[in-house]
Amino acid sequence: MDIKRKIMQDKGLTPTEQQLGQTVLAMGENVRGLSIKEFARQANVSVASIHRFCKKLGLEGFKELKVELVRAALRADSTPEVDIDFPFDATSTPAQVMERMESLYQTTLAETQELLDPAQLDYAAKLVLRAGTVDIYTGSHNLYPAGMFRDRLLSAGKSATCYDNVEAQVRTALASGPDHAAIVISYSGLAPNLKDILPILSSRNVPVIVIGTPYCARIHPGFAAYLTVSDHESMTHRITQFASHIAVQYVLDSLYSSYFAKDYARCAEFLERSFPYTRLPGLK
Repeated sequence: MDIKRKIMQDKGLTPTEQQLGQTVLAMGENVRGLSIKEFARQANVSVASIHRFCKKLGLEGFKELKVELVRAALRADSTPEVDIDFPFDATSTPAQVMERMESLYQTTLAETQELLDPAQLDYAAKLVLRAGTVDIYTGSHNLYPAGMFRDRLLSAGKSATCYDNVEAQVRTALASGPDHAAIVISYSGLAPNLKDILPILSSRNVPVIVIGTPYCARIHPGFAAYLTVSDHESMTHRITQFASHIAVQYVLDSLYSSYFAKDYARCAEFLERSFPYTRLPGLK
């Protein structure tokens, strides 16, 4: 979507919305630093008007508008826009691959940073802090960053699980309770294990942190916290999961760091205490 072109076309926009569009175009990427209430004050319109404006542009809301403005700013940079799904082709040299992968990283991280709500991240970190055990539910390529996240929690003295088969995940969910916290990672929200695991977690009153795209959040409402990642990547037509892997890794690193910061003294003490047992042989 070229958001600037859609705004300039003015299709179906009222005079107030046209004026709002001109304000958006004038401010450009600077809109990303504002809350919807702050932007409404600067544009001299109501919050409801902004919601209607976003809907007419085919967007879910103000957050998605800000993401599209970030994308427009990235496209305007000197480096060409990267194809998230096919960032290189048969003619690409190693130097070109490096440049395009850098652009893919920058685009994905900028979009995910815009979608990730700091308040939701803070609440998710508190849920991890309060939990006796953190259970991670995911599959496929997300098992790798999920496993690293589990290991990081263990390195800070937090009990954590991350199983790679559905049977173990189901049994873990059945054995959990309100003293656990569940982290469910699904880029699309369509992972087949979710249809069994999410109802079990709800029935066991387990607070659930969902990590996925805005679409994932829409089809799985009602859980404790949502950490939203960039949804620019195709779920099927792609070389591999470059972008979704980067986005999930960024969110998990941010969640771990936020948790560690909330309990810094204890986590650091446990980490220090574990060094004699975990350092590589031969290192002092």
